[in-house]
Amino acid sequence: MKIARIVSLAVVFQLACNSTPARAENFVEQFLNRYRPAKVDFSTTPAIQRQELEDLIRSGQLQLTIGDVVNLMLENNLDIGANRLTPRSSEYLIETLYGVFEPTLRLQATVNRNTTPSTSVLAGSASGINLLSGQYLIGFSQTLETGTNVAVDFNVSRTSSNNGFNTFNPAYNGTIRYSFNQHLLRDFGRLNNTRPIRIARNNEKISESQFERQVIDLVAQGQRTYWDLVFAAEDIKVKQRSKDLAQKTLGDNKIQVDIGTLAPIDLVQAESEVATRNEQLVVTTYTQVQTEDQVKKLITPQADPGLVLARVTPVTSVRRPSQSDVLPVTEAIKVALENRSEMKQLQLDLENKNIDVQYTKNQLLPTVDLIGSYTQNGVGGTKTVRAGFFDPNAPIISTTTGGLGDTLAQLFGYNYTGYAVGISAQIPLRNRAARGDNARAVTEKRIAENRINAQAQQIALEVRNALTQVDMNKARIETAEKARELAERRLEAEQKKFDLGASTIRFVLEEQRNVAEAQTNELQALVNYTKALVDTDRAMGMTLKKNNIEIEKTLRSAN
Repeated sequence: MKIARIVSLAVVFQLACNSTPARAENFVEQFLNRYRPAKVDFSTTPAIQRQELEDLIRSGQLQLTIGDVVNLMLENNLDIGANRLTPRSSEYLIETLYGVFEPTLRLQATVNRNTTPSTSVLAGSASGINLLSGQYLIGFSQTLETGTNVAVDFNVSRTSSNNGFNTFNPAYNGTIRYSFNQHLLRDFGRLNNTRPIRIARNNEKISESQFERQVIDLVAQGQRTYWDLVFAAEDIKVKQRSKDLAQKTLGDNKIQVDIGTLAPIDLVQAESEVATRNEQLVVTTYTQVQTEDQVKKLITPQADPGLVLARVTPVTSVRRPSQSDVLPVTEAIKVALENRSEMKQLQLDLENKNIDVQYTKNQLLPTVDLIGSYTQNGVGGTKTVRAGFFDPNAPIISTTTGGLGDTLAQLFGYNYTGYAVGISAQIPLRNRAARGDNARAVTEKRIAENRINAQAQQIALEVRNALTQVDMNKARIETAEKARELAERRLEAEQKKFDLGASTIRFVLEEQRNVAEAQTNELQALVNYTKALVDTDRAMGMTLKKNNIEIEKTLRSAN
């Protein structure tokens, strides 16, 4: 045993000598960092992001595809930047729950000086007892995930006094005590003792799933806003053509009035129509400006989106319906139940409830602990032997000089040892609180199961409604296209009748309004169909996949 200890000390000494100063300094720095405030980096490199936005500006125009809007939202949107911090907070919370399992080193040093009067001839000194003592403790303890508590305590004390009866003066007493406590029933095992950590991990996943849902909602909002901007931009063209047509009609009518083939009173109606269509163009133009500001809010980190002075020009145009745009309703519902983040959250919540049920079931058991300890003892110091046993002033026969080394030699020589083994039990006689807690956990589990079924029903309804909107807007496109074609044909016929003198300017202007309205309705039907596809992707939980968004990269992009 002694040879093995000598070899071990030699190896440790050699390793310490061979370690470079840089490594030692690095170790010290890492060790001290454990007791300094945590450094959390919240940077999202906004300068680079603004530069990317500026790179898209050409001649005062910010030309954006639907993909550009989505990518800029992920990089710059303030709501996404704030929401992505919530899962990180949940992640740090898990670290705090490991505190109960972290090892602890205890250091204690106490020095005491005390003088007491003598009250007996056996006190050891007639003039009173002067005592100087010092207690020095180094202890290590840790609670394991299995429900085991282990501890090692190394205690050394030094005492010196004028008591003539003391054999050792000064005296060094040393003790090394190894102890453990193992739960056998209640709080036994890794599953019971790591319950808060397992629940916190699930809560972190729930937080990530909530962030995923927030991203889906924002991306869908950005897509719908983009298509609103597309509609506003195209509707301006419709209103401009309608105004130009009314302006041309007014010009032609002025010529006819000048040559006497048209009454001057007919100009009033043409002028009124030009003013009305100009008003419609102004309203549509300002609607486009407002929609542009909404797009800018989504894609820029600036406090005031209006500071982005460039005009936003949508590049992606609406497309005609296709048979492959949507899935059959049964398959769509199946996909939604597999991908919707709400279902993931409820499944994780149910898992937490199962953990709670298992834990409260264990808490019904009595507390039975296996305890044990092993002790090493040692004593040393200056040993004085007197001729008389009951006389503190008797002549000294011999004095043996000693000290702390003698104590350590006895400690690690295993000359004086002891051990203890036992079992302790605490049995609640009514156990009312534990039974009530278990009943609560079972009830909450049933509630969680019912919520899953209710959410599945709600998701199925949302998918059906979304597919119904797709079918309705698809049908509206066909009817709006037919209505626009008929309006154009009526206008052409009315214009020919007016040229032949068989109609009046009022009917021509009316048919012009009908054509413009039909063109707007057709455009609105196309945009509504595209927005219905966006809502369908959202209802099915496919928004991120359709836009090639990886939620993990989006979540960690702030690091």
